[in-house]
Amino acid sequence: MIAIVSDLHANLEAATAVMDFCQRLGVKEYLCLGDVVGYGPDPIAVSAVAMKEFTVCLMGNHEEALVTGKHRFNPHAAKAIDWTRKSLTSSSGPNTALTWFKERKPFVLRRELLLVHGSIYDPVHDYVDEPENPIEAQQMIETLNRDFSGFDICFAGHNHTPFLATTLGIMVPHDGHRTFRIPKGHKAYICVGSVGQPRDRDNRSSFATLDGECLTFHRLRYDYQATQQKILGVGLNKFLAERLEFGI
Repeated sequence: MIAIVSDLHANLEAATAVMDFCQRLGVKEYLCLGDVVGYGPDPIAVSAVAMKEFTVCLMGNHEEALVTGKHRFNPHAAKAIDWTRKSLTSSSGPNTALTWFKERKPFVLRRELLLVHGSIYDPVHDYVDEPENPIEAQQMIETLNRDFSGFDICFAGHNHTPFLATTLGIMVPHDGHRTFRIPKGHKAYICVGSVGQPRDRDNRSSFATLDGECLTFHRLRYDYQATQQKILGVGLNKFLAERLEFGI
């Protein structure tokens, strides 16, 4: 069984809850789709988890901004990534997190699985958000067989919202139905949501596991109030704390 996580965003409480749950579940490997840092108050600790535990960890747009200084962020996100850079620099040692983040790849192809942060068209920046628009959703479904050449399944993050798009339609997981079967050779976009900053009006951490053909979306409660206090304590904008309560 593998776990696919994304968008931890320096949220140690959420990351710890997910990792502890996965260990109890028997997860053997962790694949991360990027954005380990940004927004959150614990970039040093969460980066350490990523470097130690993740077999794959992609370059997300927040990592790109971290190592290049170039971005199109709103003021809150910009301040957070600048603060993150200073925090990681001040903690530098022989093997720094900044150096590790510079080495991250924008995508990884593992047999039938393509791993991206954004989408197959732009693996770092593009958003897969078609479920918000029924017409665009249908257009995406119609292009799966054409665009998914050389791989069957694309795991994506970045949009902070979990869903599954196949040639049969788009499925949004919920507490009554979180497990799906993905037959070998079947084409699917799988967006795993966000560990550290969900935005689907559900404040529980979101990630997925894959065990053979069995795909399961998971939601876990964590101590978001502790994370909120840390965000305010380090001087980041209060909106970054408030949104954790409402999953927005």
